[in-house]
Amino acid sequence: MAIVAIIVGTFVFLLTGALIGEASHDAGAGIVPGLVLGILAAIPIFKSACKERAKFLHPEPREYKVPAKIAFAKIRDILAEISYNYGDKWHVVTADTQTGRITANLRFMDEFTRFEGDARGQIHTRKERLQRFLAVDIQVQQTERGTATILIDFRPTVEGASYTACDSIITNLIASIDAALRHRVSLS
Repeated sequence: MAIVAIIVGTFVFLLTGALIGEASHDAGAGIVPGLVLGILAAIPIFKSACKERAKFLHPEPREYKVPAKIAFAKIRDILAEISYNYGDKWHVVTADTQTGRITANLRFMDEFTRFEGDARGQIHTRKERLQRFLAVDIQVQQTERGTATILIDFRPTVEGASYTACDSIITNLIASIDAALRHRVSLS
């Protein structure tokens, strides 16, 4: 979504600059107005992208037709059993049954092959390893109807420019929790 904002902002900048430059017969006259209008066109799209990202990292609370103690145990088992890449596993920092709070961390490395050219025009490959860190806070609460409400908050930290590097793991963990607790109640 942020790419769309950059594309729209650039398009508006170029179009405004060209139109004002053509109308005033001065090529440089449209730079500042084009820049201002390009930024103004991109800001709402950037805000929408930020809201969408916040919803992804902090999803709405989910309610399941399972008692809270069973939901807590199943989530704890999922975090203990699931692994990524070459055996990278969740490290559960806190699993407090009294408050229904689980805090876990996942640290792993992504390896990328980067193509680079040298001064002679030769193309070389270089392996690059980037570190990823994902923290999750899960709150399991019992409702008066005997169901469990689960609130999940993710905090990814990544090296490099790919801020979405942990998104597949987040999606996988939420899907695993949904599958394990199956009977989901719609919150209205």
